[in-house]
Amino acid sequence: MSFKTVNTDRTYSYRARAEDGEVVTGTVSGSTPDDIAAILRADGLVPTAIRNAGAALPDFDADEIRRGEAARRIRRDDVAVFCQQLGVMLDTGVPLPEALEASRVQCRRKEFAHLVGEIHIDVCGGTPLSRSMARWPKVFPPIVVSLVRASEASGTMALMLGRVGEYLVREERTRKQVKGAATYPAFMLGSAVLITAFMLVVILPKFSAIYERKGAELPGATKVMMALGDAIRNGWPIWLPAIAAIGFGFFLWRRSNAGRRIIDWCKLNAPIVGRLTVTLYLARASRTMSTLLAGGVGLIDVIRICRGVTDNVVFDRMWQDMEARVRDGKELTGAVTDSKWIPAGVGAMMSSGERSGQLPEVMEKIATRCDDELEAGIKQATSMIEPMLIVFMGLLVGAVAMALLLPIFKMSSVVAG
Repeated sequence: MSFKTVNTDRTYSYRARAEDGEVVTGTVSGSTPDDIAAILRADGLVPTAIRNAGAALPDFDADEIRRGEAARRIRRDDVAVFCQQLGVMLDTGVPLPEALEASRVQCRRKEFAHLVGEIHIDVCGGTPLSRSMARWPKVFPPIVVSLVRASEASGTMALMLGRVGEYLVREERTRKQVKGAATYPAFMLGSAVLITAFMLVVILPKFSAIYERKGAELPGATKVMMALGDAIRNGWPIWLPAIAAIGFGFFLWRRSNAGRRIIDWCKLNAPIVGRLTVTLYLARASRTMSTLLAGGVGLIDVIRICRGVTDNVVFDRMWQDMEARVRDGKELTGAVTDSKWIPAGVGAMMSSGERSGQLPEVMEKIATRCDDELEAGIKQATSMIEPMLIVFMGLLVGAVAMALLLPIFKMSSVVAG
């Protein structure tokens, strides 16, 4: 008796994400959606949606939305600790799957524990660690993925994860310094605006009622403040939509090429802030380049990642010139020495390091020097801005207070009568 084999394969449509983050769609044959997912993973793709052929794929990427929501609740400190712990366990001989499971158990945040659990499942299924990390671009920046990928090829994952942890710790320290320096002026300005608005909207009307009952002729400054308070209190149906429209228009303009060029130019040329911005960019780029070069990442990939950490169209031209020089077989530091934003001493140090083959070590020294300059610059800027803000608050609040009290001082008979 002979048996006839029945082919149960069906055609499925899929949407997947490549290793570089690009979205890929197509069709493939298989028995079940799980088989399709296995085929896609074997081809280096991460499936995000699988449907029967002819059925419409969803307009949204549910997997991407889920990853984005989780990433917003994960701090960079958690990622740094995870990389350092993983590197220590690998260095002591713990296998990668066991190290991932131990890291998952030790995670204090459930969102990050879930993420590490998914990475553990991917690794146990044969997916390289770098490819699994690349699924979470908002958690693991490109420098982390590139270093882990290079360590997988060289067999130095434990050492590389330690470097990744140190890099993330230093970057987080720098970010907190900049954020802390910007928080104080923002708080002072916000407080001044709120106090002034409260006096104009709440306090001033009580005084104006007294003045009106007495029929007194008010000083010009008081009339101006009263008119401003009335506009804020009664004109919100006009000025609130106007502010929203202006804000939305500024948001769209800022995303345009012309708007971004102007804003990025202002960042580099603004008094006080401009010098700090250049130093911040140099510190980030130098530290990133040093870490990547020491990890064995290709020079073209190093330049592209460094271009991302500066995020400024003015600096983009320097990185584009640097990449073109490398492709033509020239020295990459030529683009640095030609840029007016890079100090001559930094360009000379990079050129010397490139000729001597010690560019990673030189870039690390440059990063350390820029960190010290940034810290000193932030302290100096704060010490300069603080008295200016105090004077501004005094003038603003004092002007409103004088507008309130000036009629009393000038026409004491109004209050006494």
